[in-house]
Amino acid sequence: MHREIPSSNFVHRRQTSKLQRLSKKHPFLCVGLPFMVAVIGGSFVLLPLQETKYEVYDRRIHTATHEELKAKKPKFNIQEEYFRMKTQGVWGEWEPKRVERPPEEEPVWDRQDKN
Repeated sequence: MHREIPSSNFVHRRQTSKLQRLSKKHPFLCVGLPFMVAVIGGSFVLLPLQETKYEVYDRRIHTATHEELKAKKPKFNIQEEYFRMKTQGVWGEWEPKRVERPPEEEPVWDRQDKN
C-alpha cells in the first residue's frame, strides 16, 4: 500500500501545537530559561569587553611621559586664583560696584511709588 505524505503545512501546524502545549505546561522553559541564559550569557560576553576597555585606558595613562603631563593645561581653581590675586595686590585697585539698571528692571521692593 502506498502511504500519503502529509503536507508541510500540516507538519508545521502539528509542531506549532506541540510548542504551544509545551509553553502552557512549562512556562519557565519557554520564557524564564531563555531570559536567564541571555542575562548570564551577556554578562560573560560583556566582562572581557570591559576589561579590555580599562586595560587600554591604563596603558595609555602609563605610557604618557612626565613632560606630556606637565604640558597639560591645569584646570581652573577659584581658590588658587583668589590667593594669586591677593598676593599680587590686585585687590587694592578693585572695588565692587553695582551695575546701573534701567528703571523698569529695578526690583519691585526698591521702587518708590509716587502715590
